[in-house]
Amino acid sequence: MMDMTSIAAVLGSIKTATDIAKVIKESDVSLEKAESKLKLAELISALADAKIQIADIQQVLVEKDAELRVATEQLIVKEKIQWESPYYWLFDNAKKEGPFCQHCYDKNQALIRLQGNGEGYWECKVCKNSYTDSSWGSSPVTPIRDHNPYY
Repeated sequence: MMDMTSIAAVLGSIKTATDIAKVIKESDVSLEKAESKLKLAELISALADAKIQIADIQQVLVEKDAELRVATEQLIVKEKIQWESPYYWLFDNAKKEGPFCQHCYDKNQALIRLQGNGEGYWECKVCKNSYTDSSWGSSPVTPIRDHNPYY
């Protein structure tokens, strides 16, 4: 598979060849016959078509690289994510990150960190789902949306 540097080099070469062909075409001294000029015009047209096709290939490669990058990132996350009811956690070596919203991850593979009140109540600010863990209810709790930070 060609990389971006190779494609850029090919485009540069085609541009140079096109420029040379244009100079020869416009030179009445070098080519006096109409048939030769016609063939040269066909060459310029073919080179221009090739240049357009290579630019299209370059765009496809950029898109495929982006898709590959996203798929690789999703694979890495899939290897590190673990379900611990009622939500997901990311494990990276000994580090545990999260929790993350079960609904958002299952629906869109989006890792949305849950916001907690420190007492077992968790809320997703994206999908508005709420979760409770085993510590919920062990002490009086005010849901996050009812908290007033100025008291």
